[in-house]
Order: sequence, then C-alpha cells, then structure tokens
Amino acid sequence: MPRKKKTDEENKKESSNEEGKTKRKKTQKKEKFVDAEALLDEYLDEVVLGLGISFLKLKPEEYKEILKEPFVAAVGQVKTKPKSKTIINRLTANRDAMMEYIAMRLVRIIDIEKMNCEQFEFVVYNTKKAIVDLAPKLYREALKRNRKDLIDVLRYNWNLYGIVSPIVCPKCGFSSIMPDLSCKVCEYVMSMKELKSQINVIQTLKDYYSLDPEGFKEILTTGYFYYTAEGPIPPSKFRPSPQVLAFEIVLNKDEKKTLSSIYSNPHAQ
Repeated sequence: MPRKKKTDEENKKESSNEEGKTKRKKTQKKEKFVDAEALLDEYLDEVVLGLGISFLKLKPEEYKEILKEPFVAAVGQVKTKPKSKTIINRLTANRDAMMEYIAMRLVRIIDIEKMNCEQFEFVVYNTKKAIVDLAPKLYREALKRNRKDLIDVLRYNWNLYGIVSPIVCPKCGFSSIMPDLSCKVCEYVMSMKELKSQINVIQTLKDYYSLDPEGFKEILTTGYFYYTAEGPIPPSKFRPSPQVLAFEIVLNKDEKKTLSSIYSNPHAQ
C-alpha cells in the first residue's frame, strides 16, 4: 500500500518541533556555571586574609588544598561570579567550625612534629571533636616543646569534647583514666592503690553508708563495688552502659575490716 503523503500542515509541525529542539539544545549549551576551583586561584589571597589564617605561613598549594572543599561549597552552582567578600562571609558564618575544619585539614598535610609554633598552637586551640584521637599526639608534642599553656588548653578542650572520666590521671592531670586504669591521653597505667587513694575509698563508702545502708552491706558482703561519676554502686544495682565509665573496685582485707566496724557500729563514723 503506498505511503500517504504528509500534508503541508504536518510538515510545518515537524519543522516547528525540530526548531524547538534545536533552540533548547543551544540554550542548554549556553548554560555555563562558574568554575569554583578556578575562582579559588583568583581569590586565594583575599580568602586567606579574610579568614585570618595568613599567619599559618603555608604555601599557596597548601592553602588551596585546605580550602578547596569549603570554598567550592560556598560558591555553589552559580552562573554569575560571586564577589570574594560574599564567599568569605559564607565561610565565616560559623567561624568556629571553619577553624576546626582548617585545623583538621592542616593535620593531614603536615605532621604535628613538623609544624611551626603558630601552626601547632592553631591546631591545639581548634581541636575539638577530634580531641579523643589527637590528644595523645598533641599532648606529647606540647610536652616536648615545654608548652604548659597549650597542655592547659588541651585539658580544657578534653573536658568539653573528650571522654571525661571521673578519675584524673596522676601523670598528665587529664580526666582521662579509663576502666582498665590506662590513661587515654598519656598512656600512663594507674594502680588500684592510686585509684583508691584518689577517690578516698574508705570515706567514700562511709558517706555511701549514710545514703544506702543496704547497698553498703552488699558491698561489704561481696567485697567489691563499681565506681562512676555518680559515686559507688553495689553490684546488684550496676547497669553497664557504653556512655558510663565504671571502675570495678575490689576491697582488700584491711578495708573490709575498717568498713565492717562502721557497719556493726554506725556511731563510730
């Protein structure tokens, strides 16, 4: 059967559709977004000054490596070139987070031991969420450089962002003794004797007796208890939790004897 010839109207429609497609393709081709990485090259000096990090004295390549990701995010997918001031304002909208990010990137590209004084100070002051991982290295380096002031800063940040223990390390002074009696910061291993001395075990249990005589009796009978930031806990009341640092403390003969006299004669306290 012979094919039916297209009418003039149909030909016009097809021609119009083709023209529309061509125009759309041309429009799509014309859409060009700002190259954020190229813009970083252009604005690098201004951004470094705007962020106040020129004192780090890094090479241009190092600054670019550190700033690339947040800079690209701050520029976004735009067709019009933003001003440097606009980008800097976006980067400093949450200045603390930005400084922390820069500090963590700095640790990746320069070994802590090889940092100059300014770089090391910057990292110490701005190590927050990563304090648990970085505290041991930063503490050792601060100790090596005889920077007691920076150790104080680390200790402060540990108390805010670290794994805060109810037991203070007798060596480094951080609240960083773990239930296995090792220090998370300086790796010192505490003795049970030191632990008992720090919590003043006899007085602590005397005080506990006045609050919970039955719990005290259980501790005396079993010969051990758990110690947390909340104080002593008898075994039957202890509920393990990943969020709670608990220290198992076993009483020796002398301690039991002293505590037994308290239980048998409460007025002797």
